[in-house]
Amino acid sequence: MLTRLTSAAALAASLVLAACGGGYGDGLVAPPPAPPAPPVITAVPDTAIATSAAFVGFLNGQSFSDEASEPLTLPAGDPATGETDEPLTV
Repeated sequence: MLTRLTSAAALAASLVLAACGGGYGDGLVAPPPAPPAPPVITAVPDTAIATSAAFVGFLNGQSFSDEASEPLTLPAGDPATGETDEPLTV
């Protein structure tokens, strides 16, 4: 009788412990990985000096609050200018 009772208690305890363990707990899944960091720009692209409007557009897209990064290098060549173009606001 004691052996049956001990066996039943051991079986019940193992079922209870098996039901509690494993998994992510509350149905939570693993968080998605962080997106990759944007590439660091070290030079002004050649397309940015193709026209005055492209250069101003490139400058307006830059963040000027970063005081620690290195200055950008300009590509070889002169920026495009036009005698009939109106001055653009940077």
